[in-house]
Amino acid sequence: MLSPADPTVRAFLRHSMVAEAATLSPKLRPFVTPLWFVVHRDILYIAGAFDTWAGKNVAQHPEVALLFSGERAGRPHEILRLRGTATRHRGLPSWRVLLRFALKYYVSPRALPVELRHARKWRLRALYYARLKGGAGHIQVVPGAGELLARP
Repeated sequence: MLSPADPTVRAFLRHSMVAEAATLSPKLRPFVTPLWFVVHRDILYIAGAFDTWAGKNVAQHPEVALLFSGERAGRPHEILRLRGTATRHRGLPSWRVLLRFALKYYVSPRALPVELRHARKWRLRALYYARLKGGAGHIQVVPGAGELLARP
C-alpha cells in the first residue's frame, strides 16, 4: 500500500488528466465515470454539476475508488488505484482550485492549441455549463491508501 504522500502517487496524479471515479449508487450498484480533477493542498477536486450521478452517489456513499493511468508519464503497464472519502459541495470551488483547472485543462501548452481550434464552440460550452443539473458543484476527495496495479 502507498500513502497519498508517496512520490509514486504524486507522480501518477501529476501525469494523469482523467480520474476514473468509482462510486456506489443508493441501491449499491457500481458506477464508474471519467472526470477531470486537480489536486490542491492534498485534496482532489472534481468539478461538475451538483446533481450528477457521481455527486448523488457520493452523498449516499462517500467511499470512492479512483483509477489513474498516468497517461502523460509513459507507464503503459500499470495504473494507480487510490481509495478515498468524498464529499459533495454546491457551487464552485475556491478561485485557487479554479485556477488549477484552467491551467491544467485550458491554457497548458498541450491544451491551449486544442482550445483555440475549438474557439467557435465556446458559446455552446457556456450554454451547457449554464444549464448544469442542480447548478454548479464539485466533489472533494480526501485520498487514502493507494496501490499500483497491472494494467489489464
